[in-house]
Amino acid sequence: MTAEPIIESGMTFGPFPEGHCFRIERSAVYQKVKDGVQMAEFLLLRLKDGHLPTVWVVEAKSSTPRAETQPNFAEFIDEIRRKLTNALSLGLAACLKRHAAADAELSEAFKTLDLSVASFRLVLVINGHKEEWLQPLQEAPSKALKPTVKTWALPPTAVAVINDRLARKHGLILANADG
Repeated sequence: MTAEPIIESGMTFGPFPEGHCFRIERSAVYQKVKDGVQMAEFLLLRLKDGHLPTVWVVEAKSSTPRAETQPNFAEFIDEIRRKLTNALSLGLAACLKRHAAADAELSEAFKTLDLSVASFRLVLVINGHKEEWLQPLQEAPSKALKPTVKTWALPPTAVAVINDRLARKHGLILANADG
């Protein structure tokens, strides 16, 4: 399991199997490119017998603006799109050895990942968000990330907006950071 939990937006992510989590936002690879490049929190490699490996690109938020509060909502969705797309791109670039620093940072699991068969999920986790608010919110990032989903031939379900309860159910978080 990972040595230390990832605490973001009031949630404690992990523990994850050793070498299956790449804290991309804190990586040396990101530090070299970060000027003007927004980044998601981490990449999580999920391996399940009988399934293709899946890399979850995870962004965490403690709240969201309402869709009615324009232009704040549109700006929020654009920020989420940039962070998830940039993390996907930088993660792939690191796996493809496009950045020298990646060799020291990536685990063997990421270094040996067969990118030709791997799947990817772009996930926004919102702490304390009511489940009935998730579906209307799901549409905006799905629409914003549609070009990414299409160009990478990802399944239509590749973009997910979940709350802390669903994140716990999916094994992403252990608990809220305050308990």
